[in-house]
Amino acid sequence: MGWVMNEVLRLYPSSPNAQRQAREDIQVGDTVIPNGTNIWIDVVGMHHDRSLWGDDVNEFKPERFDGNLHGGCKHKMGYLPFGFGGRMCIGRSYAIMEYKIVMSSILRRFSFSMSPSYRHSPSYCFSFRPTSGVPLIVEQL
Repeated sequence: MGWVMNEVLRLYPSSPNAQRQAREDIQVGDTVIPNGTNIWIDVVGMHHDRSLWGDDVNEFKPERFDGNLHGGCKHKMGYLPFGFGGRMCIGRSYAIMEYKIVMSSILRRFSFSMSPSYRHSPSYCFSFRPTSGVPLIVEQL
Protein backbone atom coordinates (compact mmCIF):
# COMPACT_ATOMS: atom_id res chain seq x y z
CA MET A 1 0.00 0.00 0.00
CA GLY A 2 2.90 2.35 0.76
CA TRP A 3 4.43 1.72 -2.67
CA VAL A 4 1.18 2.74 -4.39
CA MET A 5 0.90 5.90 -2.29
CA ASN A 6 4.51 6.84 -3.03
CA GLU A 7 4.09 6.27 -6.76
CA VAL A 8 0.85 8.29 -6.87
CA LEU A 9 2.61 11.14 -5.04
CA ARG A 10 5.51 10.91 -7.49
CA LEU A 11 3.26 11.15 -10.54
CA TYR A 12 0.78 13.62 -9.02
CA PRO A 13 2.40 15.49 -6.13
CA SER A 14 -0.06 17.36 -3.93
CA SER A 15 2.17 20.42 -4.03
CA PRO A 16 3.66 21.03 -7.48
CA ASN A 17 6.56 23.11 -6.19
CA ALA A 18 8.64 23.89 -3.13
CA GLN A 19 9.89 27.36 -2.27
CA ARG A 20 13.03 28.39 -0.42
CA GLN A 21 15.04 31.57 0.04
CA ALA A 22 18.83 31.65 -0.23
CA ARG A 23 20.34 32.64 3.13
CA GLU A 24 23.71 33.37 1.56
CA ASP A 25 25.23 33.61 -1.91
CA ILE A 26 25.26 30.12 -3.45
CA GLN A 27 27.28 28.90 -6.42
CA VAL A 28 25.40 26.37 -8.60
CA GLY A 29 27.57 25.41 -11.53
CA ASP A 30 28.45 28.67 -13.29
CA THR A 31 25.53 30.55 -11.72
CA VAL A 32 25.60 32.56 -8.49
CA ILE A 33 22.30 32.73 -6.60
CA PRO A 34 22.45 35.88 -4.44
CA ASN A 35 21.50 35.94 -0.77
CA GLY A 36 17.76 36.64 -0.36
CA THR A 37 16.76 35.19 -3.75
CA ASN A 38 13.49 33.25 -3.71
CA ILE A 39 13.91 29.83 -5.30
CA TRP A 40 11.05 27.72 -6.67
CA ILE A 41 11.71 24.01 -7.11
CA ASP A 42 9.57 22.35 -9.79
CA VAL A 43 8.58 19.14 -8.00
CA VAL A 44 6.35 17.97 -10.87
CA GLY A 45 9.16 18.42 -13.39
CA MET A 46 11.64 16.70 -11.11
CA HIS A 47 9.29 13.75 -10.51
CA HIS A 48 8.93 13.34 -14.30
CA ASP A 49 12.60 13.80 -15.24
CA ARG A 50 13.93 10.89 -17.34
CA SER A 51 17.50 11.59 -16.24
CA LEU A 52 16.46 10.97 -12.61
CA TRP A 53 13.87 8.21 -13.02
CA GLY A 54 14.70 6.44 -16.28
CA ASP A 55 12.76 5.81 -19.47
CA ASP A 56 9.69 4.50 -17.61
CA VAL A 57 9.27 7.83 -15.77
CA ASN A 58 5.64 8.29 -16.90
CA GLU A 59 4.57 4.73 -16.13
CA PHE A 60 2.73 3.83 -12.94
CA LYS A 61 5.16 1.38 -11.32
CA PRO A 62 4.73 1.16 -7.53
CA GLU A 63 7.39 -1.55 -7.37
CA ARG A 64 10.04 1.14 -7.95
CA PHE A 65 9.63 1.86 -4.20
CA ASP A 66 10.36 -1.75 -3.16
CA GLY A 67 13.05 -1.39 -0.52
CA ASN A 68 13.94 2.10 -1.68
CA LEU A 69 12.62 5.22 0.06
CA HIS A 70 13.54 7.34 -2.98
CA GLY A 71 11.87 5.03 -5.50
CA GLY A 72 15.07 4.19 -7.31
CA CYS A 73 15.61 7.84 -8.18
CA LYS A 74 19.21 8.57 -9.15
CA HIS A 75 19.39 11.49 -6.69
CA LYS A 76 18.33 11.38 -3.05
CA MET A 77 16.58 14.75 -3.41
CA GLY A 78 14.70 13.73 -6.57
CA TYR A 79 11.58 12.60 -4.70
CA LEU A 80 9.97 15.41 -2.69
CA PRO A 81 6.21 14.82 -2.32
CA PHE A 82 6.15 16.61 1.05
CA GLY A 83 9.00 19.04 0.51
CA PHE A 84 12.27 18.70 2.42
CA GLY A 85 14.35 19.96 5.29
CA GLY A 86 13.18 22.16 8.12
CA ARG A 87 10.14 23.30 6.14
CA MET A 88 8.92 19.85 5.18
CA CYS A 89 5.13 19.51 5.36
CA ILE A 90 4.14 19.18 9.02
CA GLY A 91 1.17 17.03 7.98
CA ARG A 92 3.34 14.36 6.32
CA SER A 93 3.01 11.69 9.01
CA TYR A 94 -0.68 12.41 9.47
CA ALA A 95 -1.36 12.24 5.72
CA ILE A 96 0.45 8.90 5.38
CA MET A 97 -1.39 7.38 8.35
CA GLU A 98 -4.75 8.75 7.18
CA TYR A 99 -4.16 7.33 3.69
CA LYS A 100 -3.40 3.87 5.06
CA ILE A 101 -6.40 3.82 7.41
CA VAL A 102 -8.90 5.15 4.86
CA MET A 103 -7.66 2.99 1.99
CA SER A 104 -7.61 -0.20 4.07
CA SER A 105 -11.15 0.53 5.33
CA ILE A 106 -12.47 1.17 1.82
CA LEU A 107 -10.65 -1.70 0.11
CA ARG A 108 -11.95 -4.23 2.65
CA ARG A 109 -15.52 -3.40 1.60
CA PHE A 110 -15.39 -2.42 -2.06
CA SER A 111 -13.65 -3.16 -5.33
CA PHE A 112 -12.97 -0.44 -7.87
CA SER A 113 -12.45 -0.46 -11.61
CA MET A 114 -12.21 2.34 -14.12
CA SER A 115 -15.21 3.07 -16.27
CA PRO A 116 -14.55 2.43 -19.97
CA SER A 117 -15.47 6.08 -20.56
CA TYR A 118 -12.51 7.39 -18.50
CA ARG A 119 -9.90 9.40 -20.43
CA HIS A 120 -6.73 10.28 -18.57
CA SER A 121 -6.17 14.04 -18.77
CA PRO A 122 -4.94 15.59 -15.52
CA SER A 123 -4.86 19.36 -15.25
CA TYR A 124 -3.24 21.69 -12.79
CA CYS A 125 -5.28 24.03 -10.60
CA PHE A 126 -3.25 24.49 -7.40
CA SER A 127 -2.88 20.70 -7.42
CA PHE A 128 -3.41 18.02 -10.07
CA ARG A 129 -7.02 17.10 -10.83
CA PRO A 130 -8.69 15.05 -13.54
CA THR A 131 -10.30 17.45 -16.01
CA SER A 132 -13.47 15.37 -16.35
CA GLY A 133 -13.57 13.63 -12.98
CA VAL A 134 -12.87 9.94 -12.51
CA PRO A 135 -15.83 7.72 -13.38
CA LEU A 136 -15.43 4.57 -11.29
CA ILE A 137 -17.33 1.33 -11.11
CA VAL A 138 -17.72 0.50 -7.40
CA GLU A 139 -18.85 -2.94 -6.28
CA GLN A 140 -19.44 -4.08 -2.72
CA LEU A 141 -17.38 -7.12 -1.74
